[in-house]
Amino acid sequence: MYLLRRRAFDVPVSTTRVALFLCLVCVLLLMGAAVSCGSSDDAVGSGESGSGAPDEEGVRLITRPDASYTVDDLVAVGFKKSKQFELDTVPGATDVWYGFFQQKDIEVRFYESHSSALEMGVELAEVVIGKTAGQRDYLIPVVNLYPAYAVVGNMIMLCERQLATCEALIDVLE
Repeated sequence: MYLLRRRAFDVPVSTTRVALFLCLVCVLLLMGAAVSCGSSDDAVGSGESGSGAPDEEGVRLITRPDASYTVDDLVAVGFKKSKQFELDTVPGATDVWYGFFQQKDIEVRFYESHSSALEMGVELAEVVIGKTAGQRDYLIPVVNLYPAYAVVGNMIMLCERQLATCEALIDVLE
């Protein structure tokens, strides 16, 4: 086994230990970078005011804080229900539906109020949009296609491909 010698103490150090040390340093640097990027609360940022403007990344939208919807409201404007999920899969939700609007997948999670959606639903939505292509959603046994979400009144919409998918449905809601 090849050994390196540190000059100050003349202690043998194996290349395996050096490699492990370098890996540890890299992991710590990556963790530091992730922490410095901010939490999911920072990512939502100014959208909490209900301004209706997407965030800088174009993947989050918070709008209509005083509105309250049901799945029937969505169906009335063209949302096609496909599957209702068990409530234990999304803690805090009062109803969860997977369906389509204009041939795009949208998962809708309903909560008691807008503030409940923000408190209980945003963190779960962040987990979903944080997945990379190819990772599976625990509710739908297909490749994850939800890189964006919108908090609209008391519901969170997970949007296929882009935020515009949900914005089209939001635009037709009264």
